Amino acid sequence: MILKELLPTLLAISIVNGIGTEILLPPETTKQVSETHQGFKGTTGYVAQFGDSITYSMAFWSPMSWDDPSKFLKDDGLPKTPVNSRWRDTIKGARDKGAKFANYSGWRVGQLLKSVDPVLEREKPEFAIIMIGTNDISGNKVPNNYQADLEKILTKCVKANCIPILNTIPPRRDHEDSVEKLNTIIRDLAKTTKTSLVDYHAAILTRRPGKTWDGTLISKDGVHPSGGKSNLYDEENLKNCGYALRNWLNFLMVRKLHFHLLEK
Repeated sequence: MILKELLPTLLAISIVNGIGTEILLPPETTKQVSETHQGFKGTTGYVAQFGDSITYSMAFWSPMSWDDPSKFLKDDGLPKTPVNSRWRDTIKGARDKGAKFANYSGWRVGQLLKSVDPVLEREKPEFAIIMIGTNDISGNKVPNNYQADLEKILTKCVKANCIPILNTIPPRRDHEDSVEKLNTIIRDLAKTTKTSLVDYHAAILTRRPGKTWDGTLISKDGVHPSGGKSNLYDEENLKNCGYALRNWLNFLMVRKLHFHLLEK
């Protein structure tokens, strides 16, 4: 059972572990999260991964299946590990990659929309990390269907009692305007639907302002997060490994949600 004295920490935006407005879980969102979780009878701890190649890559999220991120946590008032367990045992589905699991290279929002239902029905996830849009703006503009289709994905998750975790997309070389427009849609949608948000884009610019992200947190292709030690979450590596940064931010969000939902 979660202690009442932990609730202010859960509702606040922590900066202790190197985050600020990059992790958004305000009070109105925690209320929506609780309502979504009511009646949940699925796979406790299963985190679905919905997205394109940035999600399909084994560099994203799979370290949660074998490593211990808690050793990088600072004291923020929350337990570092689940009660009588480890994160690698608590978080399920971390290595589930491919179209069968609604993540694949080259995908756009329409393809993702068509793919989430089987995952929600088969895996019955408790959470779903959602990042989509990098391929949608290949023409350097946001498609007219993007917002409506992304909102439909969120609705499908909520109807399945699955808690969505939206991610903004990272910077893309020579696509600054379209990236910003698309991320504005994501941020606004998170606010209006009271959906938890990991602002990956903001986290990258905080650590690598201007265009210094190009070739550091974003790889030499100008599109994908950089690889390397994707399970190393010290401050230096979070400035140089784009996948480590995304893993860390989403872990912090899942951890917050875990202690809000599973141990109260």
